[in-house]
Amino acid sequence: MMKIFPQPFESYTRKLPKRTPFSCVLDMVVSMFGPDNELEIWRKLRDIANVMSGKHRFTSSTICISESGGRYYGASMSCTGKKEGQIMIAVSCLCTWHYSVSNAVMTYKPDKNKRKNFDGTMKLQECVKCQASNVKSGEEMPPCRSCGNLFGLEKPSNQMWPYGNCAEAESLSKLLYGEEEIVKKVVPSVDCKMREQVVKEVKAHLEEKLQESEFQWDSSYYIPQ
Repeated sequence: MMKIFPQPFESYTRKLPKRTPFSCVLDMVVSMFGPDNELEIWRKLRDIANVMSGKHRFTSSTICISESGGRYYGASMSCTGKKEGQIMIAVSCLCTWHYSVSNAVMTYKPDKNKRKNFDGTMKLQECVKCQASNVKSGEEMPPCRSCGNLFGLEKPSNQMWPYGNCAEAESLSKLLYGEEEIVKKVVPSVDCKMREQVVKEVKAHLEEKLQESEFQWDSSYYIPQ
C-alpha cells in the first residue's frame, strides 16, 4: 500500500487531509459507474459499507444526491468521534467546500449557536433537488434541522446534527462548483472583513482541537487521491 499510495503515508503525521476517506471512495465509485447509474452506485457503496467493521471503519452513514443540470454526490463526515468531526468540518470550510457552503456552515459555531453579524445561509431554489439516503439500506431520509437552517431545505426533521456534518454539504458544494449560474441566484453576499474574522475563528478552533489531539500540524494540507 505504501508503494502504491505513498502520499498519505508521507503526509498524515504533519499535514491535514482536505477530504474524509469515504468521500474519496464515493468519488471513485461514481467515476466507475457514472453519475447517472444510481442503482449500481448504491449497490457498490452498500457492499463496501457492509464489509467494513471495527473502530476505524471510516464509513459514512448517509449519501446525498443534489440535482439541477447534473447529478452530484456527497457523503456525511466519516469520522470516529466528535473532535475528529469538528476538525474535518473546519478543514472543509477553510479549503475544500464551495465558499457559499462554507459561509453557510460558518454561520454557526461548533456549539450550534449562530454567530452575530455574519449570515451566509441560503435558500435553494425549487429547481435544485437535494435528497439524502442511508448508505446501507438506501432508505430516503429527510434533511435534519441543521441543514434546513443552512440551506433552506423544506420539511426538515427534528434531528439536529452538527452543522456541516451531513452529506448535503458536500453534495451541494459539488453542485455549486459545477453550476455557477445557480450561485448567482441563491448565494447571499457577506461582508468580506467579517468573513475574514470568522475564518480566523474557525482556524483557531481547528488548531485548538489539533492541540487536544496532540497532532503536530505544519499548517499545510494534502488532497487524498
